[in-house]
Amino acid sequence: MVVWGVSALGGGSEGGSNGTGFAARILKIGGIGPDSLLARQDVIETAAVASVYQQTPYIVRGGGGQKVVALTFDDGPSEWTPQILAILRKEGVGATFFSVGGVISTFGANSVAAHQAGYPVGDHTWSHPQMPSFSLADQKLEIDRTSDALTGLGLPKPSLYRPPYGAYDQTTLALLKKRKMLLVLWDVDTLDWSRPGADVIVQNALSQVQSGSIILMHDGGGDRTQTLAALPRIIAGLRQRGYQMVTVPTLLVEDPPRPGETPPAAGAGA
Repeated sequence: MVVWGVSALGGGSEGGSNGTGFAARILKIGGIGPDSLLARQDVIETAAVASVYQQTPYIVRGGGGQKVVALTFDDGPSEWTPQILAILRKEGVGATFFSVGGVISTFGANSVAAHQAGYPVGDHTWSHPQMPSFSLADQKLEIDRTSDALTGLGLPKPSLYRPPYGAYDQTTLALLKKRKMLLVLWDVDTLDWSRPGADVIVQNALSQVQSGSIILMHDGGGDRTQTLAALPRIIAGLRQRGYQMVTVPTLLVEDPPRPGETPPAAGAGA
């Protein structure tokens, strides 16, 4: 069984001390001994999502009570994913990936690599559509085909879902509820998808960030050279501001969202 590495959990330079940080808390939730340093990724995700889903079907940001932020990457896997993983692992920070099912047949090994390195891999639909324009049957197919493609690679069934363009409706929420999947939005859009230049991407990230932020970036969907150039600088800037970079499940436990958080209007990213 694939297990989490301490760095991706938020350990090392980004985590709490033994027995007090996310690892200790989530191991307790998952029924795993507190002395364990590793835990099954599916147990962690399921427990973290379940703890938040009692209050809300979606998350925009954490509650803002802890200096943690979640880096997230959409539209992969792609040829750029390994380079992004290399930066994340070198820096010892957490992140979460949201995969498009239609590219998994070509780049699925990169989703496997992300999971094996301890980074959660969520569902980002099969073909990246505007979901509210789709029927119930078509929305179901978009979600389930991607989940099935990921489980077909040996990954756990995703419990995290990100809607393309941030767009969803009550049909989407009903489908996610049946599947016990949490809808993950964001409050910081780097706009890296538009390739505005590495300097602008860095500025977009650091000028908007606050405690509990979920930061939107991309590891697929086009040339990600600028994202690769910006990412180390974003990590350095966040550290200078005292932020720890963690996975979305980590954020759910360490800094859970406030009840009644209003989601933003659908954006152009993701």
